[in-house]
Amino acid sequence: MKIIDQRYLDGANRYCTEPCLLSILDLGHPTPFSASDMQNLRTRLKQALPGLRQGRSLIGVVGDDVDAPGRGLQLARLIQSVAIELHRLTGDEVMMGFVGGVPKMPGRYRLILPFRCGTVANAALALAIRLVDGLLASETFPLADGLAELRGIAAAGAPPIRIAA
Repeated sequence: MKIIDQRYLDGANRYCTEPCLLSILDLGHPTPFSASDMQNLRTRLKQALPGLRQGRSLIGVVGDDVDAPGRGLQLARLIQSVAIELHRLTGDEVMMGFVGGVPKMPGRYRLILPFRCGTVANAALALAIRLVDGLLASETFPLADGLAELRGIAAAGAPPIRIAA
């Protein structure tokens, strides 16, 4: 899995009424994992990210007609949900996203992540992909380290607090 294209869209655009990060995710194969792989992934993600509520932040899901087990849309939606949860854990309440299949390109999905700080959105998506890749490979993943780094990026990009005199 990898991001093959990415753009920051400022202001209202075709996907969102606020700035967002548009990413094209290539899963490497249209149907990359079995239903049991996906169930194991969900179980491990719930343990790693107890606040993750699958799909709570997705709107306008477009793509595969049937979201059958093992289909790529299911994995793309899960990665989007993880990215939104990781972004939320930095203190930025991201409440929606969009996932859509790229027409005539099986295994590729358009992910939209609204943001206040594009650098944080980008880092959250990269961390989500690394986390999901690691869990699918049954590897231990240093999520605490990744979250600390993500929070550091968010703190560095946060506007200064102004104290009224």
